[in-house]
Parts: sequence; structure tokens; C-alpha cells
Amino acid sequence: MLRGVAEYWGRLPTAAKRYIVLQALSTPILFVWLLIPYLMLVAGLDVGEAGAVLTIASAIAAGVNAVVGMALDRAEPVAFISLIFIVEGVAYLVYMYGFLAGVLLLIVAAAVVERLARGFYPVFAVYEYDVYPEEIREKAFALHNLVPYLAQLASYPLIGYVLAVALSSTKAQILSLGVFAASSTALGVLAALWLPRIGARRLELSQPLLPRTVPRAFLRMAMAVIVFGIGFELCQPLIVANLFIEIARNPLLGLALYETFAAIPVVLVSPAILSMGRERGASMVALGMGLVAVADLLLGFSQRVETALLAALVASAGYAAMDPFFMDVLFASIPEEHRGALLGFLATARRLVGMAMPVVAGLVAEANPRLPFILAAAAVAISMALTLSIAKQRYTKAREPRRKP
Repeated sequence: MLRGVAEYWGRLPTAAKRYIVLQALSTPILFVWLLIPYLMLVAGLDVGEAGAVLTIASAIAAGVNAVVGMALDRAEPVAFISLIFIVEGVAYLVYMYGFLAGVLLLIVAAAVVERLARGFYPVFAVYEYDVYPEEIREKAFALHNLVPYLAQLASYPLIGYVLAVALSSTKAQILSLGVFAASSTALGVLAALWLPRIGARRLELSQPLLPRTVPRAFLRMAMAVIVFGIGFELCQPLIVANLFIEIARNPLLGLALYETFAAIPVVLVSPAILSMGRERGASMVALGMGLVAVADLLLGFSQRVETALLAALVASAGYAAMDPFFMDVLFASIPEEHRGALLGFLATARRLVGMAMPVVAGLVAEANPRLPFILAAAAVAISMALTLSIAKQRYTKAREPRRKP
């Protein structure tokens, strides 16, 4: 397995290698995605109110994706990537002051700034589209998962111990947002200075996009992504944090362990993906998405932390199995000359559909903290059916025996 990792890492271009390393460096900062919802609930907001705050923020920031999607074919992605980290750093600072002062308006403002940064997230997919070689794209995504999850496996137990045990006061946890803010800003500067630019050829590839020219395969995959996104939003960190507050003695430590357990299968499964041929792509999509649905059901019926940690293992194994092939199928359905517009459209559609999900998930969780996970399992099953209808076509040729000349 290690030989396969070394082999395919060596085949990646420099831009891909640096991008994956940058993602690994950003992984410890993403602990804040657990910390902020947890602090919202600890600060006195119930899960429905916290969901409403996030929905309001998403609604205010919703227009950004549409603008970004139109610009991605004409702009240098590295500038957007750098901007994301810097703007998120600002958001974490505003969160810190909002929680310290106990001012809800500041917390809403921070959420708006954070959602504005997420409006630029389509640029990640555009950069990946360009720098991950098509002939080994699923291998590139396996490495894309492996390296950051190694960073998560190494860092999350330490961060969780520091914040939940060593510095267990709420004020110390709030002040730690300043450290995350500084780290995110520094990473934005690093991205600007270190990531190779790829924007020179984008102007040559941009062509008018007409409705009749949108591939049907992309429309079906877009629906699969959107429905899968609904399932993801139903299980967002706010809902997971709400569940752990009910079932764990130390909820923040439990959340840290949950994400640590989630990293283990990715680290173990991703190297195995490197030795698989594309002919197994559809099977891996079915297996992986099936495991994600099972994990959602485990969370839906969990009464103990141990069950939730088992769900983390199952979901992560499923994600590691399906994601490289899922992304390969998605990217294969997108014509190169329209990649920015179509990825921007997809992000906009998912944002519009998911904009209301925090408050919806919050209200559902108020009625029953486990019900969102059960509904998420149903969404994943629907997404799996849509994806397989395209994946089977994508990988059928890979299974066909070669004819002798």
C-alpha cells in the first residue's frame, strides 16, 4: 500500500501536491466547525435558534456563489483560495468577540462573514479539476483524502484534550477562536505565495453556456450532489453537537473523539483505493454510499457515545470508498470549457437548496435530536441511486475486455 501511495504521489504535478499539503495544513483549523456550534448551544441558544442564526447568515450571503461561478472561468483560482482562509479568519475573530460580549448580533455577523467565505468554495473544485490529472483522478482524490485525514488523526485528539480537558472553561474555548483566526489568516498568505497559478489558460477555454448544451449526465449528477448535500446538512456539526450534549458527559471531548474516529478508516481505506482499477468504481460508490446511510441510521438510533463513535467509523469508511469515484464521475460529466460555470451553478443550486437546512434541521432536532440522521439516511439512498445510474455508464468501458488487434 505504501508503495502505491509513493507511486501515485510521484505522478501528481507540483500544483496538486502543494494543494493537498495545504488542505492538510488547514485540517486542524477546521476543528472550529465543531467548536462554534458547540459554543452556540453552550451560550444559551437552543438548537432551533442556532439553526435560525445559520440560516439567516446563509440567506444574506447566498448571492456570492452566483457571482463567483460566473467569474471562475476568468479569474485566477489561487487568489480566491487565499481569500477564503483570510475571510474565515476574520469571521472567527468576530465570533470570539460576539461570544465574549454575549451579543447575538455579533454572532450573526460572524456567521454572515463565514458564509461569505464559503461562497467562494467552488474555487476548490475548479482548482482540483485543473491540477488532478484525468487519467488518475480517482487516485488523486484518494490522496486528497488520505493526507488531510492523517493530519486530522494526529491533531484532533490533541486539540480536543486541550480545549475540553486542560482548558475546559468556556472562556478559554472562546479565546481559542483567536488562535484559529490567526492560523487561518497565515494559511491564506501561504496559499497566495506557495500555490502554483493556473489561470493563464482559462480565458481561452471559456465559451458561452446555453441550456441545450448542458450534458444530461451533469444534470443527473447535479441532482445527486444536491440531494447528498441535503443529507449532509441534516447531519451538520450543529446537529451532531446537539446529540453529543445529550449523550456525552464531556460533549466537546466527545466531538473531538468523533472526528478522530472518522479519520481512521480514511487513512486505512484510501491507500487501498490506489490499487483498484476503475472497473470497480460503481461498486465502490454503492458500497460507500450504503455505508454512509447505515452510519446515519446508527446516529439516528444512538443512545450512547460508543454508538456514535461506531457511526463515525462506518461513515468515514463509506466516504473513503465512494468519494474518489463520486468526484471522478461528477468531473467526467462536466465539459472542460464550462467547468467554472457548471461548478458555480452546482454550488449555487446546492446553496439555495441548503440555505434553509440549518433551521429545518434545528427544528427537526428540537422535536427529536435523532430524527435528522434518519432523514439523512433516506437522502443518501436517493443520491446513491442517481449516482449509480451515471457511474455504471462511466465504468462499463473499464470492465470491457480489450480486443486483440
